[in-house]
Amino acid sequence: MGNSLLELDEVQKDYRIRSFGRVIRTTKALDKLSLKVEKGQIFGFLGPNGAGKTTTIKCITGILQSDAGSIKIEGENIEENSFVNKNKIGFLPEQIGLYGNLNCFETLAFYAGFYDLNENDIEKRGSNLLKILGLKKDSKRPVREFSLGMKKRLALAIALLHEPQILVLDEPTSGLDPRGVKALRSVLRELNQEGLTILLSSHVLSEVQEICTHVGIINNGKLIRQESIQKIREKVQKTAIKLSLRVKNFDKDNREDLTQKKGVNVIEENDLGKHQQIILRLKEKLIPWVTNNLVSNDVQIFSIEPQDTSLEDVFMMETGGGNED
Repeated sequence: MGNSLLELDEVQKDYRIRSFGRVIRTTKALDKLSLKVEKGQIFGFLGPNGAGKTTTIKCITGILQSDAGSIKIEGENIEENSFVNKNKIGFLPEQIGLYGNLNCFETLAFYAGFYDLNENDIEKRGSNLLKILGLKKDSKRPVREFSLGMKKRLALAIALLHEPQILVLDEPTSGLDPRGVKALRSVLRELNQEGLTILLSSHVLSEVQEICTHVGIINNGKLIRQESIQKIREKVQKTAIKLSLRVKNFDKDNREDLTQKKGVNVIEENDLGKHQQIILRLKEKLIPWVTNNLVSNDVQIFSIEPQDTSLEDVFMMETGGGNED
């Protein structure tokens, strides 16, 4: 393991529903959640609906206070000397609230007040960030004239203005078009290469796979897996692989015959016109059995190609196929 920048140790958080002053129901959002984010990582944070991702981020950023456990940044509890420790964190929320009548520099100056920055720091850092994020030429325009992508970039500039050591992003690509997603991805990679550690929570699994170096998956408020993306994929591939077959004369009876074999699953079927595409998930040792079974049942096989395991495959296997929140 490297040097831990952010560490959660058995963090618990309950939501209590009250009626007439009495607690009538308690929902456990985080159940002794422990995870580590190392310096220099781009850490993808995933979980199904209600897993506790948003609650975790709110506890890390100080919006909520945990009921038990500890959250440390560089080994120091964020609730001790909280102004200094919380200033080591930059936060870009999913929902952005900016004042439409202010321009970029006015916006940065307003939020800089929360970090006790002087005018020279605001001018120097603000100019550099607006240049990096492609907002320099629009810096005098009021924010109300900005597109969503431009507002996201300005909000990112606010999160980076006080030079945090870790940037926490909650659904950063939400609402962006493909061009905006590509631009944001490029900026995050550059920032990471310059030494910034990033924790990214996202619905878009392909986005996490594209940019993140490590991933943590939580379910029911607990961490169920944390590793580099490459190691997770390698472990899953040892258990089962995906196989794409281009065939002809494959029908319902063939499908039922295959799936009766333990360890063979038909996960997708596509009509390619002259041929059919069948995608299987199976143990590698069962490939000869599958091909023999198909040929003996008069199914013509034109090609067999292994497919890379995606982060979506891993997510579905780890969480039992739950929907993301």
